[in-house]
Amino acid sequence: MADSWDAVSKSALKILGDKGKVPKYSAAVPKAAAAEGKAFDDFKKIRDDLKSKLLALQNADEAHKNAISQFQDTIDEDDFGLDRKNKDDAKKIAEAQKILSKWLQDQIDVSEQNVRNLKELDKHLMSLSNYKR
Repeated sequence: MADSWDAVSKSALKILGDKGKVPKYSAAVPKAAAAEGKAFDDFKKIRDDLKSKLLALQNADEAHKNAISQFQDTIDEDDFGLDRKNKDDAKKIAEAQKILSKWLQDQIDVSEQNVRNLKELDKHLMSLSNYKR
């Protein structure tokens, strides 16, 4: 940070000479600076909490996506109580798998989009970490 007001006003007075006057430092400035300091501390706490919550949400989204993906493996292997060796049953199994798999894939796609969005949010949150008072 720059020199104190006293130091810079003395430098200005040297330039202005004996007739020059520099206004007295406003008492409102340190009061406002103290308020800014408190507001920044509050902001920093919330920002740090948000970073923690965001990480938890990212991890939960990934776990959700992985659980759906693992369940997809169950659908791929299940015969739904029918006989795969029977041609008609095999067709029904395939059709049911297609319907169920599409729905599960849609859920995975939504989850992946959420993960991408959270990663973008994380970038912005990290840029807030660069804010200094």
